[in-house]
Amino acid sequence: MALFDPKARNHDGAARLLEELRDEAELARREIREGRFQRSMALVTAFSAAVSGFEAYSQHQRGAFNDRWMWTPVWLAPPTVAAAGAALKSERVAQRLLPAIALVSLADGVLGFVYHLRGIKRLPGGFRTGQYNIAMGPPVFAPLLLCSVGTMGVFAGLLRRERPEERTAIGRARSALSGLGLGRHRAEPPVELPLARRVAHGRFQQAMAITAASFAVIAGGEAYFEHLRGSFNQRVMWTPILVTPPMAAAAIGAAASGRVARHVLPFASAAAFLDGLLGFALHLRGIKRMPGHFGNLRFNMTMGPPLFAPLLFTSVGLMGFIAALLRRRDGGS
Repeated sequence: MALFDPKARNHDGAARLLEELRDEAELARREIREGRFQRSMALVTAFSAAVSGFEAYSQHQRGAFNDRWMWTPVWLAPPTVAAAGAALKSERVAQRLLPAIALVSLADGVLGFVYHLRGIKRLPGGFRTGQYNIAMGPPVFAPLLLCSVGTMGVFAGLLRRERPEERTAIGRARSALSGLGLGRHRAEPPVELPLARRVAHGRFQQAMAITAASFAVIAGGEAYFEHLRGSFNQRVMWTPILVTPPMAAAAIGAAASGRVARHVLPFASAAAFLDGLLGFALHLRGIKRMPGHFGNLRFNMTMGPPLFAPLLFTSVGLMGFIAALLRRRDGGS
C-alpha cells in the first residue's frame, strides 16, 4: 500500500532532493578547494559588474555627468559583463581577455577614488569640514568598491575550469574512491608556488581573506557616510556598520589561522551576506515610498537611497565564504 501512498512518495522525493543538494554542495566545496571554479567566479564577476555599472550611472546622474571621467565606470560595465559571459564558454577568454578588462576596472576604481577625494577637497571648507563634506559630497569609497569587480575578474582568470564529468554518477564514484585512498591521486602541487599557481590550485586562502577584510572595511566606511547623510533615521541603518568590524576581524584572523577560517569566518560572512540582502530590500522600500513610487523610478533611483549599494556587502560575504573553503598556501587544510 505504501506504493500508492502520496505522503510516502512525497517523503521519498524530498529525501532524494536533499541528497542531491548535499552532493552538489560537497562537489562545490571540493571544486573551490581545488581552485576549479573559474566559471562560477566569472558569473559572479558579470553580476557584480552589471550592479556596479548601474550604481555608478545612478550616482553620477546626480552630478549630471559634468565630467567626462564620470562615464568610465559606466562604459566599463558592458565589456566586463560581455567578457565574463564569454568566459563561461571559452577558457581562453577567461585566461586572457577577462583579466585584462578586470585590471582596467581596478585602475578605474583607484582613479575614481582620487577624483572623489578631489571633489571633496573642492567643497567649501575642504577637508577641514571633513565629516560633513564626506557625507554630503561625492561618495569617497564608492569607486574603490568597483575594484572588487576587477579583483574577482583577475582571480577568475587564474582559476581552473570546473569538471563537469564529476556531476555524473561515475564521476562522483571516482571522487569518492579517491577520497578513500582507493583511486589514483594527483600529486599535490609544491607548497612554494607563484601566486598564479597557488590560485589555480586553490591555495590562496590567506590572500582571499585579506581581500575580504579590505573590502569589508571599504563597504562599512561607505555605508557609514551614506547613512550619515540620512542621519541614521532608522536603527537598522546601523547594521552594516555593526557587521563590518566582526567581518573584518574574522577575515584577518582567517589569514593568520586556519581554525578561524574554518569555524569563525563562515558565520561572519553569513552575517555580511544577509545584511546586504536586507539592505537591498530596505533601499527598494525607500524608493517605493518616495513621491511617484515606482512610476517615477528613474528620478527616485537617482535621488533616493542607492539601490544596489547594499549588495556590495553581499559580495564581501561571498568572498568570505570562498576564503573559508580554500586551502592555505603553507599546505594546511
